[in-house]
Amino acid sequence: MSNRVILRRCTEYDPDRISHIIQEGMEELGVRPRGRTMVKPNCVIAHPRYYANAFTRPEFLDGLLAALKARDGGISELSVGERCGITIPTRYAFAEAGYRPVIRRHRVKTYYFDEMPQVERPLAHPDALRSYIFVPQAVADCEFMVNAPKFKAHPWTQVTFALKNYIGIQDDSHRLIDHDHELHTKVADLQEVVAPGLIAIDGIIAGEKTMLTPSPFPLGLIIMGTNPVAVDAVCTHIVRLDPADVDHIRISHERGIGPIDLDQITVSGDVSLEQAQALSDGFQLSLDRVEEIFNGDKSGLETYAGPPPEPARTSAQADYCWGGCPGALFEAMHVIQAIQPGVYREVRPLHMVFGAYEGEIAAKPGERVIFMGDCAQYKGEICGKPVEIPFLYRYRDTYDPRHATSGDLLAKIFGYLAQRVRAGRRQVIRVRGCPVSVAENIFWISDLGRTKLPYLDPDVVFKFAYHYVIMRFRRFWAQQIGPRLGSTTGRGTA
Repeated sequence: MSNRVILRRCTEYDPDRISHIIQEGMEELGVRPRGRTMVKPNCVIAHPRYYANAFTRPEFLDGLLAALKARDGGISELSVGERCGITIPTRYAFAEAGYRPVIRRHRVKTYYFDEMPQVERPLAHPDALRSYIFVPQAVADCEFMVNAPKFKAHPWTQVTFALKNYIGIQDDSHRLIDHDHELHTKVADLQEVVAPGLIAIDGIIAGEKTMLTPSPFPLGLIIMGTNPVAVDAVCTHIVRLDPADVDHIRISHERGIGPIDLDQITVSGDVSLEQAQALSDGFQLSLDRVEEIFNGDKSGLETYAGPPPEPARTSAQADYCWGGCPGALFEAMHVIQAIQPGVYREVRPLHMVFGAYEGEIAAKPGERVIFMGDCAQYKGEICGKPVEIPFLYRYRDTYDPRHATSGDLLAKIFGYLAQRVRAGRRQVIRVRGCPVSVAENIFWISDLGRTKLPYLDPDVVFKFAYHYVIMRFRRFWAQQIGPRLGSTTGRGTA
């Protein structure tokens, strides 16, 4: 991998212009795609009205596919693959992102990672969280990965560029394993699966503040390279962050994947790093604890966070589970806010508790108190009554990913309903999970906080249901029927 990072000015989503820029970048990097070539965009969530700035734009994908075909070095298969977030069917996210017409026009294959077999891949690094990890078959078969992230802020990791985009190479059942206070280490572990042959970042309109519902920021850049650490290091400098302060970048650097010092990175293109920094003036990042976001008069939520059960081995931020339940609550509220802008004020009073909290919980009679996650524990009084919440966390080395269950939305709904029935009218509720996902947070907030439920929005529900049924059928076929017929590759659709 080259340590060269190319910065190119591009202010409009013109596919021809994008294709021309990426072709020139590939030529400068000496890159020609070959073999089974896959483009992995960031399509964590997509909707043209509610989540318009969360995903790699279709015009960018269009120009990128054209550039890859123009630089063909022996491509045997060209595809687009992804697993979107929060238990949404990936085919629904692709439809809302506008990807399908682009994919049809270029006659490339589509791999929905939630619809295909998951295979085990070994991890060699001694500091990896586990000795193996599961990825979709198509990722395991990939010979030339094109990493095409969106340039975005992230409330759990500060930024999401090339390295963090690899979270989407796992289906939900495995994606949420270790998606906790060791999230940064998990991101570094995923880099062992497949090295990118090309990185092309959509920074034309960047996303600031959050990652699911970001505000648009006209950055006007396309960033290219082949080394994800070098690329991410330059991107962090663009927004005036020290890459050593972003744990997954630092950990990946310490593992020898790439450099973070600018004197070891060659920055080229028609935009200097200093000019790119000027273009990013005003770009808003976020890395705030839930107490800072919700408490006081900021919302109807009061939050309480204690430390996670295990100190993060490679992070200085070991007193808070940045990648787990608190972050899921933050993103859940923003998803609801997209369809109910006043939700911060309109949500009924709720008290949300995370980790090993030891302080006072100032709930009034009738106000629900929800202890979120298996690691939540508490011993004290609430409204004058003794309350003891036991520690139910399963330590990392006792959980085998081979037994991971589906991250299916219907399963989450039934799981939520079962817990809700058991909770009844009790003031204090314990919610199981590690982490409790964004989707599950949405169910609890919508129910007990009396907010709108995004899944039932008229502009979402029917298209969502249609794609969900297709996804379920395709997954059943890949996991149950295909193996019996001797087909286990989970090949994509044209």
